[in-house]
Amino acid sequence: MQGVARRMRVAFLSIVMLLFFAGATSLLELERVSHDTEQLLMASEQSVEIAGDMLSALSDQNDAIIYMAVVGDSSSRYRLECESSMSMLNSAAQRAYDIMASSEYRGIADSLGKYTRELNQLAREWLDGDVHRRIESLNLNDSIPSLLTPRSWYVDEYKVGYINLSKQVSQYMTSSQNTLSPEVSRLSHTARRSVTPVFISLLVMFVVVMMLYFFLKKLYVKPILRINRSLGDYLTYKVPFDSNIACRDELGELRDRIETLISKSNK
Repeated sequence: MQGVARRMRVAFLSIVMLLFFAGATSLLELERVSHDTEQLLMASEQSVEIAGDMLSALSDQNDAIIYMAVVGDSSSRYRLECESSMSMLNSAAQRAYDIMASSEYRGIADSLGKYTRELNQLAREWLDGDVHRRIESLNLNDSIPSLLTPRSWYVDEYKVGYINLSKQVSQYMTSSQNTLSPEVSRLSHTARRSVTPVFISLLVMFVVVMMLYFFLKKLYVKPILRINRSLGDYLTYKVPFDSNIACRDELGELRDRIETLISKSNK
């Protein structure tokens, strides 16, 4: 049955190719979604890590300055801690700038670097003794009472810079998340798009299967049942074989051969 077999092969191969195409398309889209998700998570993790490093360094530097300027403990331990935190602040601010330099939030990264340099400059003035020299210079003039002390320097100058930088770090965290929002939206669209080929393929496959069902039922199942019933009636009741059964391809040949065989057997 070459005609029937060919039609069956074409029908089932069409379904297989449709499923293969839908599966391949979905796999490619899902791979893109997976890659984009990984990149998005890495970017978010990097931003959180930078903000965490800055907050940690900012807290360490503030504690060191408090011990040196307010408490009056100028031991090398706090000087080293202050130096280390200054270096970490500069490094984190540069990393933040590198990430956001090409985004619409570059101004926030610039401000972050500016306030970082200003705060580190205040810490450097303390470590280098510039603040002490200013206090001594003012105290030499007895006619003008000096209001500048290490404690007042911390409250009036350093703490202001510390608060400004803390606010800027918070703005950086907010802006970095806002930068990722369009990527999240695009990722959501890509995820929906990866499911669309499968959904469309299922609909098309349903239509193809229904067409195949009616095609087989009309062209093959019903004629076979009629041929079988007519042949059974002939063998049982000697009712003439129905030669008007509508058949195509190999079924038509089978009907004709049965009719020929019956005709020869009746001679």
